[in-house]
Amino acid sequence: MHRLAYLLEFLVVASIGAVFVFLSDIQDTYGIPGWGIGLIAAVGFLSTFPVTLAVSPLADRGYTGILIVATAILAIAGNLLFGFGDSLSDFVISRGLLGAAIGTGGVSIRKALIGLDVAGSGKKLGRLLSVGVAGFILGPPLAAQLQQYGFATVFVVFAVATAVCAVPVAIWAWNVPLSTSPMTLRSSLSLFRNPTVQGAGLGYALLLGSVGIFDATIDIYLDDLGASNRMIGLILLVIGMPLLLLPGWAGAFVERRDPKKIMLLVMAASVVTITGYGLIPALYAFAVAGIAHSTVEAIAFPASQVVTVIETGASKAASGQAMMEAAGAITGGMGAFLGPVVYEQIGARAMYLLYGSIVFAGVVVIRNRFSRPVVLPIVPEGAPVVV
Repeated sequence: MHRLAYLLEFLVVASIGAVFVFLSDIQDTYGIPGWGIGLIAAVGFLSTFPVTLAVSPLADRGYTGILIVATAILAIAGNLLFGFGDSLSDFVISRGLLGAAIGTGGVSIRKALIGLDVAGSGKKLGRLLSVGVAGFILGPPLAAQLQQYGFATVFVVFAVATAVCAVPVAIWAWNVPLSTSPMTLRSSLSLFRNPTVQGAGLGYALLLGSVGIFDATIDIYLDDLGASNRMIGLILLVIGMPLLLLPGWAGAFVERRDPKKIMLLVMAASVVTITGYGLIPALYAFAVAGIAHSTVEAIAFPASQVVTVIETGASKAASGQAMMEAAGAITGGMGAFLGPVVYEQIGARAMYLLYGSIVFAGVVVIRNRFSRPVVLPIVPEGAPVVV
């Protein structure tokens, strides 16, 4: 049943990925301004923030089955509202529901996959990243193909598939053995007092910041370069191939080596790849830069996850992963909201150069965090309980 958990992650992320191929279309059809498109893109990230914080203690207490059911309900409602919506508020609420589904599902599925021991978590988390990226990459082309049967049909199909898949996954998550801990929101937040968790969270946040910018501007940027919806879907597929193929291997590789050192190296490399997006305003140049950047991300994301799960252990894995997701939701949301506005004002080249400079400063801070000893206990509660 754990394989169906990967499929559920794919479907939820594909639902939210399918939205991006239609952003320029709904902008033209409903006369939505640039800030409105940014808001639609951003709210998916921003809604993940409070939801992730709220559900992570529940996951660490062992309520993964209930959280899978909640994930399905949120995803189904979000899909149907977007498919039948016709206003800015409809699209914003829909994205909020889908973002909440990603936050709830991501935390609960990770917790269930890790189970009793962190050993092998790098490979599991890497694979989950791969299927999530697959959902984002394949969501747009799947949506483009289904669009011939009607705009609403795209999201009805995703809603039905999510409902069917969620039933066996919820049963599995309800019964899988877990290492649990009586976490609360306060104790979850206290994990950020650990310098290593701070560094990993900052790296994860910077990576998702670039994802937010990319998500909110990719359709508009490539449309300006003359690409059709089908071409945009193809470019996304090509760019996403490293993230489809490498994270499982990368997670296992990082776990066997020095996760902190590897994370620092790939974060430094991301400075170069991010700035590369806007250097040459041409489709082929964007694709080359995208392949390089996604290769870096395929290693950096699992590295940050492994660094965190080693610090928290299996019993508090959900809370540790949630801290990273929460930090990433903030920067991803900010990037998605500001991306279209900044793009309109200064263009792609300056926008990516600016964010590359921000990431460079972040790498310096991460190095400082990783070099500091842990002086506070990471586990404020008693011994973990196996259920």
